[in-house]
Amino acid sequence: TAVVAGSINPEPIKMSGSISVAAAGDPAANRPFSLKTQRRANGAEPLARFGEAKKVLGDIYAEVNTYVDELNGFYEDLSTDSNPSAVVKVSDEQRKGLLDLSASIRIIRETFQRDHMKVVFFGRTSNGKSTTINAMLHDKVLPQGMGHTTCCFLQVEGCSDAEGWLQRDDLEEKLPLSDLRSYGNALGDDDRELPSAGGYNTTLRVFHPRTSPDGHVNRLLQNDVVIVDSPGVDVSPEFDSWIDAHCLDADVFVLVSNSESTLTNAEKQFFHRVSQRLSKPNIFVLNNRWDASASDGQDTANMVRKQHEQRLKEFLVDELHVCTEREVKERIYFVSSREMLEARLKELGKQERAFQQEYYKERRVEFEKFERVFEQCISRSAIHTKMEAHNRRAIEIVNKMRENCDAVQLAMGDQKRDRLLSMEESSSAFTRCREEFGRFEQACRLQTERLRAEVHVKVSADIAEEIQRLSVIMDKFERAFVDEPVDIKEFKRELAKFVDEYLTSDLEARCTGGLMTRIWNIENSMFQCVKTLLPDEYQPKLEEVWRYRAPFKFQICINVPQLVNDFHEDLEFRFTLGLSAIIRRIVAYRMGQPVTAIRGNLLSFKKNVEAQAAEGGTGDAEAAMMSQMVLTSATYLANGGVGLGLVGLVVYRAIGWKVLASVGAVYGGLYAYERLRWNNSAKEQHLKEQFRAHLATKMQNVAAAHTSHCETQAARDLEQVYEGLRATVGGVHRDMKEKVDDQKKAIEGVDKTLKGLGAIKGKTAFVLSSLEKFATDYLRSDSPTS
Repeated sequence: TAVVAGSINPEPIKMSGSISVAAAGDPAANRPFSLKTQRRANGAEPLARFGEAKKVLGDIYAEVNTYVDELNGFYEDLSTDSNPSAVVKVSDEQRKGLLDLSASIRIIRETFQRDHMKVVFFGRTSNGKSTTINAMLHDKVLPQGMGHTTCCFLQVEGCSDAEGWLQRDDLEEKLPLSDLRSYGNALGDDDRELPSAGGYNTTLRVFHPRTSPDGHVNRLLQNDVVIVDSPGVDVSPEFDSWIDAHCLDADVFVLVSNSESTLTNAEKQFFHRVSQRLSKPNIFVLNNRWDASASDGQDTANMVRKQHEQRLKEFLVDELHVCTEREVKERIYFVSSREMLEARLKELGKQERAFQQEYYKERRVEFEKFERVFEQCISRSAIHTKMEAHNRRAIEIVNKMRENCDAVQLAMGDQKRDRLLSMEESSSAFTRCREEFGRFEQACRLQTERLRAEVHVKVSADIAEEIQRLSVIMDKFERAFVDEPVDIKEFKRELAKFVDEYLTSDLEARCTGGLMTRIWNIENSMFQCVKTLLPDEYQPKLEEVWRYRAPFKFQICINVPQLVNDFHEDLEFRFTLGLSAIIRRIVAYRMGQPVTAIRGNLLSFKKNVEAQAAEGGTGDAEAAMMSQMVLTSATYLANGGVGLGLVGLVVYRAIGWKVLASVGAVYGGLYAYERLRWNNSAKEQHLKEQFRAHLATKMQNVAAAHTSHCETQAARDLEQVYEGLRATVGGVHRDMKEKVDDQKKAIEGVDKTLKGLGAIKGKTAFVLSSLEKFATDYLRSDSPTS
């Protein structure tokens, strides 16, 4: 047992880490309570000093954050958007600066939650690093033994749970502590599953209970000490990556060397790298396995010890320059971690026998001395490295808050005078803008009517021209023609789709290209006219409306497949001067439909005509009667042999047989010529010509509707521009009116603003005094230490 330095408890405090409680009737219990008195009473000094400083500075930051939020809310009230009666409109730069301060405080407070005292153990393989850590933790937490046992960085932290757990740096799931030998021990059976498969630079976090089930409280883990065990400096040359990943935030380094051998170049090289990155790191050297000197005799052991001390002194003082000759005495220790661990396990009842060699008590006293000095060093170092910057940053934040308040106060007088002058200007500008916008509305209506007329002429001409170009368009369709019903149906479908896409894109491009410039000029003139109406301060709002406006484009949908849904091709050979072809043309003309809308079967068409006549009125009945007469006459002429003979006889007597024969020969020749040319190519051309004629008729019928639709689109586009401009101007009018009202009320808030800013500045002065007291108590060289 050993007595902790600085403790006022007359009873010796065991290094087991248990927290003692003042006995009943103790006079110390009647003294005024303080954190310092509590630390001395429970024997937790000096480690508890870090937690105390962390709490005090954390409370100060919480207070600063409250004042920053209060000042930010005060600025919100001063903005014209939330409080029109305020005099001062805080600049965006000042408000952004305050938000940056709030963000800095939030980040620092989050950092507080992660701040801890960190010690990193380094040394060659099998020097006893893990055993030393276990001895300091009073338990076999980390795997230990002969050979290369630690395969990655093991970081031991305290947890409040009854049972600890493991956590790999590449996974979020919790692993049981029983898997520590498999994951963190290089001698484990599951070596392929080790986190070090990607290198020794990985970390396995070990969360160990701060209080064991038997009530033993671990002092190191209870006071936010994080212990890092390394794989060994001789297993990998990646010192730089090790230092960057694990050492930059370390407060103390413990080099565990083998007292049976001298300090190696690998160990020296590592700490040379550390000293290059950190300013004067705190380094302790434990010459472990000093129990081996017991067999050599006391004189030999003393000579070996002096030799080690001299070489380590040259290394720490002359080479690394991390301590002075007076300080180096408290940085070098000769211990046996195995003896210390087994002795403590025996005291806790976890082991029956403990390994002990001669002069064990001297080695134990030295180990406990190392622990006391280590605790003082890590507490002092952690407070300075982690709290000093936070304290300095808090002072900067408070000073920036005061500067921010001063800037707002200076701006109050100027802004008050400027608002009085601008109130009269705003009122006259509002009246002028409203009157001129009324004249602008009348001009817009006249311009819209003119544009509709221009669109009507242009679109009508473009549609008529496209109808004339239907043959050219269909000639570009290159699908192979096959004289089969299924193929013909697919041919017509694709032809209709091709023509529809071509017509739609061509018409949209022609109509838009011809009128887009005109429409843009009109809209731009509207924008420029309104722009001249508004004061300069409101023109950015108008720019936003105009900047993101898409260019105008006509939307024209011809829908060719719908127009030709009643198209019925006639690919049967029909002589142009044949009776059937003539009758079909007559019927189509009388019905006002394309000839391709008449089916080839006239008898079925007759039934359709009768049905239409039954459903329609007088006009439909008259058309049906005419069609019926033509069909009846054609039937008699085609099928009545007597009638044909009579007609032939009359013609023969009137013109003679020679003329009749010549006419017959010409008629027959024309028939033979057309019959011989009737092949697939002719059928394809015949189909396309029928399709073109049918589509041309349909497009002429719907041309007026498309023209009207385009007129509506152009007018609607102008209307949208007008509505956007009107909405913007209306918003500007409201803003101008509200601005005048706000400026009238703003002067009344001057005294209230000054009073509020003065109160906040007084609070910041109190915070500065708290920060100064914190520096006196914890950071200065004359502050109380353990």
